[in-house]
Amino acid sequence: MKVLIVGGGGREHAIALKIKENPEVTALYAAPGNGGIAQIATCLPFKATDVDGIVRWAAENKVDFVIVAPDDPLCLGMVDALAAQGIPAFGPRKNAAIIEGSKVFSKNLMKKYGIPTAAYETFDDYDAAVKYLQTADMPIVVKADGLALGKGVLICPDRESAVEAVASMMKEAKFGASGARVVIEEFLTGPEVSVLAFTDSKTVKPAAWAPLPPTPATRPNWRSAAWTKSSCRRLPP
Repeated sequence: MKVLIVGGGGREHAIALKIKENPEVTALYAAPGNGGIAQIATCLPFKATDVDGIVRWAAENKVDFVIVAPDDPLCLGMVDALAAQGIPAFGPRKNAAIIEGSKVFSKNLMKKYGIPTAAYETFDDYDAAVKYLQTADMPIVVKADGLALGKGVLICPDRESAVEAVASMMKEAKFGASGARVVIEEFLTGPEVSVLAFTDSKTVKPAAWAPLPPTPATRPNWRSAAWTKSSCRRLPP
């Protein structure tokens, strides 16, 4: 079996290490990969967002399975393009990836289905956003609607910084088209966890261990990220 992994970060390296253990895998590729992945797989000269190039290469080289890990190619429809060529892929289609690609969409989805989330308003007009900030409670959070390489969320301690954040996104286009719309959100405090799960649209299977908040006894391990199974808990299904 020929397997292609799209992406070039630590996440993709971890995926590659596990895929490599499968005796049914005869060839492992990564696009673009990285130095670590290059030790166990063949790295290809494609950007992860080069949907046409990667799909064409996969079809020409008869790849059996593709794992699309990063948000950007998922939101660009890489899984859809692979399916059109008859190539199985792991990852959501474009119409499902929008939950990650648009904060406006995801917040409205949570509101529609009663999923707890911070209070918010969305704006596609700069003046309306600034007017809202004049009476909003501070601190507050300003988020670019689209993908921004993890940089599109700004925590603003006061009104002045909040207005600057909105201006940087909507007027100065700091994040390009991703900042054409913004979410202005209630500031919340407390522990944060990431919950990872697999779904086929019918069944959801949690697959991650979540770190507990640090305590004086575990703080050294927390800071060094040397977590063990005993300092973590399994999320309920």
